[in-house]
Amino acid sequence: MSTRAKYQIIDKCKNSYPIGTLCAYLKVSKSGYYGWIKKGKPSVHAWNTYLAEKIQIIFDSSHKGYRYIWMQLQRIYDLYVNPKTVLRYMQLLGLKSPIQKKRFTSCTRRELNEKARKVSPNLLARDFVATRPHQKLVTDVSYVYHKQGRLFLSVIKDLYDNSILAYSLSKFNDNTLVFDNLDLVFTQDWDISQPCLLHSDQGFQYTNKQYQKKLETFNVTISHSRKGNCYDNACCENFFSHLKSESLELFVPEDEKGLRQQVEEFIFWYKMTALKSN
Repeated sequence: MSTRAKYQIIDKCKNSYPIGTLCAYLKVSKSGYYGWIKKGKPSVHAWNTYLAEKIQIIFDSSHKGYRYIWMQLQRIYDLYVNPKTVLRYMQLLGLKSPIQKKRFTSCTRRELNEKARKVSPNLLARDFVATRPHQKLVTDVSYVYHKQGRLFLSVIKDLYDNSILAYSLSKFNDNTLVFDNLDLVFTQDWDISQPCLLHSDQGFQYTNKQYQKKLETFNVTISHSRKGNCYDNACCENFFSHLKSESLELFVPEDEKGLRQQVEEFIFWYKMTALKSN
């Protein structure tokens, strides 16, 4: 909480509590507070208890930042306020969303017989905008932890609306993990008349012949990231980052069952209620 916000709290409560007590509790000096008064304190808006309660409710259920809470106030409670007002209330209430950590990842692939691998050009070329569903899909695998171990998570994401079309969890990072996920998307109902691009890194699951043949039958063009360049598949990396920093690292699951449930709940929220800016 900023020093200015603390001074504002003291100014609001000075008629109920001694200024010295308030300064000691908020760990600011009395001279600093009186200096702030002398310089001319900024105007303090009337406290809206109803607004503060709704901000607290949304934060407790999401642990999101002020922009998200500002949008949810409009969507759920039909409350239209300035986003800076929401930020000010959160500062006064002592609400702070978890900071998303910077992640420095390195892209690697297994050393396999080059004759058994087929690497496609980077046809996506970081053009992450799609004009219709199933036009551009991205996929990747990442590890997810619980307190007793870890699983591998495979997802397929549609760049048209950033929705997760399918996901699979497994103890093993193998072809079965990826192919089970493909089977959830590419079914008999798939419209092969519409061209589709599926982008991934150069992992062993995505460069073998079985993977190539399976997608050819559904008129899907394969695109691969350049070697050692994770940013070519930034959309999947971004999803994994949000999943871990906003859920799995904030509330670490106790076991595999809890991990599966938590991943399912986050993906459901991500697909159904997350407000995305494209």
